[in-house]
Amino acid sequence: MRLLLRCDAGPSTGVGHAVRCAAVAEAARLSGHEIVWSGRLDGLDWLWAGLLRLRWTAARPLRAVTEPPPEPPGTVLPPADSTEELMALCRDHRIDAVHVDHYRLGTDLRDALHAAGIALSTVEDFSTGRRPGDVVVDPNLGAEAHPRPDDGSAVLLRGPGFAPLRSAARRARRRRAIRETDGSLAPSSGTTPRALVVMGGTDAAGLLPRVVAALAAADVPAEVDVVVPNGRAVDLPGDGPARFRAIPPVPDLPAAMAEADLVVSAAGTTVWELCCVGVPMALVRAADNQAEGYRTIVAAGAAAGLGGVDDLADPEPAATVLRELLTDPARRDALAERARTVVDGEGANRIVDAIAAAAGAVSDTEWRKHVEDTTLTGVLHARPATLDDAELLLSWRNDPETRRWSRSTDEIDLDAHRRWLAGSLDREDRRLLLVSDLDGPVGTVRWDREESGWEVSITVAPERRGSGLAIPLLRAGEEAVRAWSGAGTPVIAVVHADNAASARLFARAGYGDDEAGPDAEGFRTLRRTL
Repeated sequence: MRLLLRCDAGPSTGVGHAVRCAAVAEAARLSGHEIVWSGRLDGLDWLWAGLLRLRWTAARPLRAVTEPPPEPPGTVLPPADSTEELMALCRDHRIDAVHVDHYRLGTDLRDALHAAGIALSTVEDFSTGRRPGDVVVDPNLGAEAHPRPDDGSAVLLRGPGFAPLRSAARRARRRRAIRETDGSLAPSSGTTPRALVVMGGTDAAGLLPRVVAALAAADVPAEVDVVVPNGRAVDLPGDGPARFRAIPPVPDLPAAMAEADLVVSAAGTTVWELCCVGVPMALVRAADNQAEGYRTIVAAGAAAGLGGVDDLADPEPAATVLRELLTDPARRDALAERARTVVDGEGANRIVDAIAAAAGAVSDTEWRKHVEDTTLTGVLHARPATLDDAELLLSWRNDPETRRWSRSTDEIDLDAHRRWLAGSLDREDRRLLLVSDLDGPVGTVRWDREESGWEVSITVAPERRGSGLAIPLLRAGEEAVRAWSGAGTPVIAVVHADNAASARLFARAGYGDDEAGPDAEGFRTLRRTL
């Protein structure tokens, strides 16, 4: 099936339509379909970089592309702003089905497309953007019970079970579940709660300064990351118990959500990703077309409400809500538990299968499931090690295979190891991470600050060797480096010349030989920039 996606993204329209279409595109490609785009899609490198990209041979062994190009998957055509322009694109490019996530195209699309034998899938948000279609998608909570006229639409996909989410949301849901078992959620971790502020891809309503003011007025300790869209600026408070940091739009926003203890978000497309991940959230009604969705999600107990744009003119009411959320873990847990039941993350797959059926095509669901299961298996979470991990880390360190390739091959006793661990945890130039999946710890990653970058050492738990976890283990450690050092951080790996397995591992992970050759002890240095 050749599927054309029609959407726009920009300062006035936001990026929600493009994010939803990106999820459909990702699911369609994994299902064996071909994607064509029509729309204004500039400035979305962060979105394209976060999509799952794969390579496979004829036998289809799965391998993720390490650094996908920042471009949409498929061919991009000019924006079609009328039925006639859309039909011309469909004729010229042999389109089988069209998926429209755009409010301003007319209600006459279905008849024109039917005349050419093309199926129409269309997205509406309650009554906004409504038009007849072969497949009609309304992903809002309560949509299935909302009155809708009978316009002859054949298939109605209504409710958050059909929210089109990127596969990153399901991976983040797994990551969040791991955090709930590895003790890294505040306050069980003994750390200050972390908040993430995201007002959509463009902050079209200019809400960031007001939300930041409300968080500052809450006057409680918190680590606050504020996602600042390109072309926007916001003044962040430099004093008070909350510490603020501006970050650019990130390719894997769901992963950032999974690391937060509270997310403050506009009540748009991001809400469904937050529900899927299972993160406590406080929502702002950023636009009139968000009013019904905002009301239903807050009434369902899946989010706290901060009101609309005008409600934030005075920061104190929102500050009261945020203060409770940041200081009451039980309140956050209740929101997260309810949110997690709202969205399962399979909406994009369901939409693609319905479109394929309407177009007389078939999705390769077996391959798609294989890809999804494989990528979920590789989801790991890294947390800072503690003194309570001493005996576990020592057992891994003293394993004969581990010692064989270490610079120091001697076995270490528990007392010496405890002293080493305590000293390591106090050092500013060392970061020691324990990495887990849903089944428990899988290994450790240690970073040591050297003159030319952070040097990595990884240890796979002896009982988990042979499970294909070495690359995911390394990636989990690299994500932690980016979180504290930012993109562009140089990292190095020192590998013994005879350790072919480690050399292959780091080569696959993008580390290159510095060509200086082995040192006197036979160790080579490999380098990469994150």
